[in-house]
Amino acid sequence: MEVLLVDDQPVTVQVFAASVRKTFAGAKVHLAIDLPEALQIASGHSLGLVLLDLTLPTCEGVQAVERFHAAFPDVPILVVSATEDAERIRACMEAGACGYLPKTLAVCALEDAMKVVTSGGMYLPPPSARH
Repeated sequence: MEVLLVDDQPVTVQVFAASVRKTFAGAKVHLAIDLPEALQIASGHSLGLVLLDLTLPTCEGVQAVERFHAAFPDVPILVVSATEDAERIRACMEAGACGYLPKTLAVCALEDAMKVVTSGGMYLPPPSARH
């Protein structure tokens, strides 16, 4: 499986890459720090999953989900963001995301969220994590 991590925070990327490799043995991890780079990488690879942050240097918020989903509608998107706002979560899901995981839950829930999304399901944080 090939997975694309789109986040401009180096520590976050390292943690998520380790989790991807632990969850999906033999996974190839691609890294992008902004949406144009993510779209370029996605055009040259058969991706099984994208982990997408909403705060990127060249594209902010739900627009990142909309643009990636429009370009690659068959690639499941798991948003991993510091924002835990219920309205933002809803907007991301409507824009084409298959899951939403607040970064505050990522350490304990990322593996489950990735498995749910890659198996065709939808992942949402527990209601207590939505503000």
